[in-house]
Amino acid sequence: MDRDHTFDLPDLTEDFWKTVVFAQEDPPSGMGGPGCVCLLSKEGKEYIFGFEETPFYKSTELFPIFETTDERIGYRHKYKAEEHGWKYLEKEEALIREDILDEYSKAAAEAKREKENFWHFYAIDLAGRAIGVEHLERYDYIGSVLYRERMDREMAECRKKREKEKLTENEFNWKPMHVNNIPDNSEMGVYALLMRRNDGKIKGVKYSILYQYEEHSPMLIYSDAKVEAYILFYADYDDIIGPWDYHSVSRQECAELYGKENHFPPELAYYDWITFSDGDIHNFGRFLRTFQSLEEAKAYAMYYANVNSGGINKKTILKQEEESRIEDHVNRIAHYEAYQMYRKYYKKILDAISEENCFPDSCSGGGVYLRDAILKKVPEITEEQLRIIWRELPFVIEKRTQDWIEREKQFSENYIRKAKKRKPGKTKRTADQIGK
Repeated sequence: MDRDHTFDLPDLTEDFWKTVVFAQEDPPSGMGGPGCVCLLSKEGKEYIFGFEETPFYKSTELFPIFETTDERIGYRHKYKAEEHGWKYLEKEEALIREDILDEYSKAAAEAKREKENFWHFYAIDLAGRAIGVEHLERYDYIGSVLYRERMDREMAECRKKREKEKLTENEFNWKPMHVNNIPDNSEMGVYALLMRRNDGKIKGVKYSILYQYEEHSPMLIYSDAKVEAYILFYADYDDIIGPWDYHSVSRQECAELYGKENHFPPELAYYDWITFSDGDIHNFGRFLRTFQSLEEAKAYAMYYANVNSGGINKKTILKQEEESRIEDHVNRIAHYEAYQMYRKYYKKILDAISEENCFPDSCSGGGVYLRDAILKKVPEITEEQLRIIWRELPFVIEKRTQDWIEREKQFSENYIRKAKKRKPGKTKRTADQIGK
């Protein structure tokens, strides 16, 4: 915005309003657009007022031309200006002086001939043509100019800070993926894990690059086949429990463990249900893109992580050090204690669920009330322990669910009963019709 072409509200004097020939009120978009008011003077000057820091409901107070009467015309109230030489443009939702309305209609028709989708022309530009001005001289509200300048400075600072915290190749520790997570098997791609701490939980993302090998014939791949494409996937983890990686077991280790009472170490059995189990390595997540080279796929993963990382950057990323391993075991103990509390007080917890008419779902409105009800009913359990066991809370005992199930049961029973009564008669009528 040009500082030399600005105006302030005190500039909109009574003499100024005598020169206005067009006025348009554009409400906020709801998607971040603050809304604005556009005014055009007979000298060909357009005045743009933005509502960046002014409530839109004050528009009528600041611009009296938009004052309305109690009389309704269709879905809107009639403007007072319509009783004093102004006309309302329905499609443009704007006011225009009656003495230039005919010229405005001619300008709109001409614009339509010039361009099929002539609504790409702004109404204020067509009003300028109506008064014989091809290029309008724009003036912006000084408050909007200062606001934009301040926002530009803040955005520049944010970009500078974000540039320093951007993830680089050093944060991506790409590791090979093998079939069934056995290193002796063929390599099917690479993966990288990025994690951060948030709200007492470990959250993270996994980027997987799957190799697409050239096929000799459908579903036949030679051992020396070339990689013809690199497919990038993205998986999001909201609450990571357990090790921060996959535990691979070689064929030799499997052979040594096979036949014993416990085929696998106890921790592997534990890993089977936590976040990074052996089978999860095949859970690639959401498809992003396909690339012709591994370098391109890795570069895009880094770009995607910096744009959609969920708060993971060079400052917040966690490293797999000894401290994280200790934290892993602390999380295991916390989960064990939480489930022990659930086992001890499950009856009280279920009673609280059955008494509340809401679902035990953190995404629904009733989740908050149910959580408070459980904490009140079972003061021995902490809010963090309740968070851990939240997914295990059965909502089938909740009254609203039971009522819904009962209604569905009755509906189905009635449908079957009526169908049985209707079937013989329907068959007879059909036979009679065929006979006729």
